[in-house]
Amino acid sequence: MAKFSEQRKHDRAFELKPTQVLLKGKSFAVNDIGSGGMGLVLEDGGPPFFMGERLDAIPLPMAGGTVTLKGVVSHISVTTERRVCGIRFILSGDDFDVVLRFKKERVALSSEPI
Repeated sequence: MAKFSEQRKHDRAFELKPTQVLLKGKSFAVNDIGSGGMGLVLEDGGPPFFMGERLDAIPLPMAGGTVTLKGVVSHISVTTERRVCGIRFILSGDDFDVVLRFKKERVALSSEPI
């Protein structure tokens, strides 16, 4: 059986510049970014997320200003290191290009300015 990471439809970047996303009135560290979604690190005592929850305003901090996308909670994973909330973006129009630009700006090895 394929590992969860091998089942992904989109490649993921894990080596990221420190990035925070504000949801439900709390700041979450971005764990990983793919062209179809991202993972957020969940801290103890933070607001709950549930499978299938729709998020209508996900602010992505970008070099040219914040861009807001929509998404849905696709999984909540627990490892020995952390809990991660996976969010699948609901893309329309130019949103796919926005996500690719966001990913490129956040990858730690990127030479692009922030």
